[in-house]
Amino acid sequence: MGRQTYKKYVYYLKSTGICIVVMGSCWFLCQLRQMSQILRSTVPTNALNLEQAHAQYIYIDDPRYKDVFMFRKTENLQTFVPEQSFSFSHVIMKWWKSLNRNVAYKLLHMAQNGDKTERLKAMHTLNSLKYLKDWHYQHIAQMLDAKIAVSLARMPNVDTKFFLKPPYYHAQHKLYDVIEKAHCLLLHLNTLSKNTHPCLIQFLNNKFRDSQRDGLVFDHDLSSIGLAASPAVIWDQELLQSCVQALCHHSCLEQYSKDIVEAGGLQVLMMIKKIFNDNINICILLAKIISNISLHSEYLEQIFQAGWVGALVEWSHNFDIRLSVPASRALANLDDENECVKYPRRVYLLHPLYKTRTNTKLDVVFLHGLLGGVFVTWRQRDEEIPTHGVVDPYMVDHGTDNLSTMIGEQSQEFLRDLAYDLRKREWARLGQDFEVVLDDFPQNTNEKACGPYSCSGDDHCVKKSERDRRYRTQCWPKDWLPEDVPYIRVIGVNYDSNLSMWTPLCPIEGMKATLRERSEEYIGKLVTAGIGTRQTIWVCHSMGGLLVKKMLVDEWKNGDKNNICKNTRGIIFYSTPHRGSRVAVLTQTTQMLVWPSVEVQELREESPHLLQLHEEFLDMLKEFPIEIVSFSETKSTLVTALKVPFQFVTSNSADPGVGEFYEIAQDHLSICKPASRHSFLYQKLLSILKRHVTPKEETKISPIMELLSLPSKLF
Repeated sequence: MGRQTYKKYVYYLKSTGICIVVMGSCWFLCQLRQMSQILRSTVPTNALNLEQAHAQYIYIDDPRYKDVFMFRKTENLQTFVPEQSFSFSHVIMKWWKSLNRNVAYKLLHMAQNGDKTERLKAMHTLNSLKYLKDWHYQHIAQMLDAKIAVSLARMPNVDTKFFLKPPYYHAQHKLYDVIEKAHCLLLHLNTLSKNTHPCLIQFLNNKFRDSQRDGLVFDHDLSSIGLAASPAVIWDQELLQSCVQALCHHSCLEQYSKDIVEAGGLQVLMMIKKIFNDNINICILLAKIISNISLHSEYLEQIFQAGWVGALVEWSHNFDIRLSVPASRALANLDDENECVKYPRRVYLLHPLYKTRTNTKLDVVFLHGLLGGVFVTWRQRDEEIPTHGVVDPYMVDHGTDNLSTMIGEQSQEFLRDLAYDLRKREWARLGQDFEVVLDDFPQNTNEKACGPYSCSGDDHCVKKSERDRRYRTQCWPKDWLPEDVPYIRVIGVNYDSNLSMWTPLCPIEGMKATLRERSEEYIGKLVTAGIGTRQTIWVCHSMGGLLVKKMLVDEWKNGDKNNICKNTRGIIFYSTPHRGSRVAVLTQTTQMLVWPSVEVQELREESPHLLQLHEEFLDMLKEFPIEIVSFSETKSTLVTALKVPFQFVTSNSADPGVGEFYEIAQDHLSICKPASRHSFLYQKLLSILKRHVTPKEETKISPIMELLSLPSKLF
């Protein structure tokens, strides 16, 4: 009995002790929790875990996992995901995508560390990879350095995803803040140039003359302090556009262009681009500014960090060549593999705009005439409707209005396309049996003329001319020549010219106006662009022909140290006034009113300077035989709003007395603008180029063969 009582007391004692321990533990944990909350509210204890690795999450876009969070208690979530049967093609495609991703990183490594040949192959192969995700592009973009980014940017049809957006690209800037930054930039540039650019000083005085009062108080701030704003300066988009024009003009002077980078102008220009991204004219000015800065390769890193490489890539793919060509020129100047060749201001690379693995065999240089330009002079001519010729029954209008009423516009367009396809199919079957006379057939020639005057019906020029009539080109040297003659480089040269001295000129730029001064300037620029290192063909219109003659004569007199005369193979003159032009024939009274420019004064008929230049040019040809082809206009040009007929260059002045000479029934403005590739004006030039370039059949290498040709370390 006593033993049972003893066990009972022991049992109660143990139970009581366990309850005390459990309750004490709960109380202790409760106190510890309260103390932890107090400490956490006063001291950020999570600062001790900053060095620990944080969890990283991968977001899976797969519909099989849409209901995965409904089974939170399940340990193996995969068991509740419906299984998907993978086909063999799916497995192969998944493996190919994975291989593309791994190869992309290895190609980037090879582009950064390989030799020149390996870098070029790696860039082409990286550009051709498909099935890369957006985050792959962004990862590669973060790994790019400035040199590799520019090399990749010069690949044809490169994806813009390879390039990061500019820093703070998504930040919103108010218009007056950007104008204020542009104004401060202009003031800083004026200080860096030591007040030596009169145009910049005049702009600041005219546009911002009331912007400074008692320190730096701008017009848009005057209303906030109770003062009326001056109506002289309106802070709007028009003022910002004027600032961009002033910056572009200031950057045109090589000694001032680098100051824009030193003054932090790249970031300001990027802000302006964001505001005017849809304004093609402002984007053209911005592209010109960056292309002028690109001559200084030491600023490559700053240009890359400001995000301009991606912007230049976007612009280089633009349809408007006024924007795409300056952007491509900037990328070419920034490319470190072209450090021996630079394209200065007013020297445009028209082809190739991108990196190519073909060897260039011939340079073709285009120079425009008075008041012309690269993007104006060499356009495609609007085709005139012939007044006579073969009548095409499909083109005869038989009651078009009635037809439109009966079948509607869409049905009528369908019938037109059907008729065109029938004509095209019939001509493809019978065209080889015909000989087609070229358009712009010469009215008169000399004894040395040798054509070609016609082509066969199945020739490429006949087939492509139909396409050219539908899809008109803005610059036929850029679009037509590379297709018809491979292995050439096409360069366009711009120079400013005026008819009157009343035209406002920059005091610094306006000094170089005579042929001698222009010759010295452009010889240096063309040598910088690599002219003289290979065979060259010159194509010039009007006054551009005089400039080419002057450059060749000056080089000949200086011993041809740049090999320009030695490597010149031909010159094509489109209405060049070798003995002057009637445009400069003015009476003394008229000259006092018009005040003709230096260019116009040098173009006087029978000018002693022009006659002496021509004699020296003929003497140069005796030492360096060059093929000469000349075209002369026979139609008068309608000038002024009254459409007064005027013939700028007569046949006597356009005939240099050497080489082939052709008189064409066109006026002075259209003599250099063929309507299609079927024009004699184009086919004659094409025949000369083909004699100096032997086309080869290009072998296109597939991306797979590119990968196999790369070093084995890639795999």
